[in-house]
Amino acid sequence: MLYSLHRVTTVSFNNKCIMNTWLLFIHQIAQDNPNLRVKVWRTLKKHGAILFKNAVYVLPSSDEHEEIMQWLCNQIKESGGDASLFITESLNKDQDAEIIKTFQEMCNKAYLDLSGLCNNLLKKIEQTENTEGITDKSRNTFKRELTETLKSAEDIAKTDFFHASEKENVFHKIHLMQQKLNEWSKTTEKGITVINKVYKVKDFLNKKWVTRKDIFIDRLASVWLIKRFIDPKARFSFLPKGVEKVPSGTVTFDMYGSEFTHHGEDCTFETLMKAFDLKDPALQSIAEIVHDIDLKDSKYGRKETEGIENIIRGLKQQQKDDAKLLEKGKEIFDVLYQYYTSSMKEEDEHASSRKPL
Repeated sequence: MLYSLHRVTTVSFNNKCIMNTWLLFIHQIAQDNPNLRVKVWRTLKKHGAILFKNAVYVLPSSDEHEEIMQWLCNQIKESGGDASLFITESLNKDQDAEIIKTFQEMCNKAYLDLSGLCNNLLKKIEQTENTEGITDKSRNTFKRELTETLKSAEDIAKTDFFHASEKENVFHKIHLMQQKLNEWSKTTEKGITVINKVYKVKDFLNKKWVTRKDIFIDRLASVWLIKRFIDPKARFSFLPKGVEKVPSGTVTFDMYGSEFTHHGEDCTFETLMKAFDLKDPALQSIAEIVHDIDLKDSKYGRKETEGIENIIRGLKQQQKDDAKLLEKGKEIFDVLYQYYTSSMKEEDEHASSRKPL
């Protein structure tokens, strides 16, 4: 391995003090070893090396970078290839500036790509806020996406040795989204209500119930629950995205601001059961399935949950109209309720038969 060692000096660039000592990495890998070629490329990219003048990979000189490049040299040589590592200085400030500019351009490109993803995520957050409203589920989903975005930005920053101009813009957007989600957290915490009050079914007869359009498991099951156990003559209306005004005299559910929606760890179906004091064990079994499909937290882990979810998703693909989907969904929940009721009755009879006289 060949080295050209020099003392470290400094020059001024963009009002910052920078090191003008560089690691130069040159290698050759046989054409019949594509796996090693990809491995080397990924390692160089991960640590921020640039391909300068299409001839040599360059990194700012540091003990960490030198150790990484030495390891790569050994890997390549052990596989039958050839690699050399040089430590050298630029001849003048202009050469330094050209190399630094290449590093900055590489990082700026990565930041700009991430900036576009930030714009899309912020748009999704604002659309959800203005249409569906704030829920624990949507807040947690966006928090996960924002965490991944922040990690990507931090990964770029690790190789941003010379303060690329787009860095501040990306982290500013991430900070704005963090602030918005923190405000959501405060709002949802204020909105979380433990359903201590038990409502009377007789006060909710012959009502018009309103929820969001494009229903899935929680709203689908809640409609069935309302129709079967709360308001047999209930009528339902589905608000499209963008429509915020709710018709007067209606009862809302699974919507932001409604009493009958997600509360704490409960989905809307569970909230309705508690609100109307529905303590049927067969309904509880259905509630556990709905909860796990809707919240995806595997809280109950019933073995039949995955199969029910696949059936509901298949129906949703087949029936784009909410009213038609409800008719099909009603049959599924009727069958489930009958099954759990019969099974529990059989278990009770079997347990009674085993009791000593």
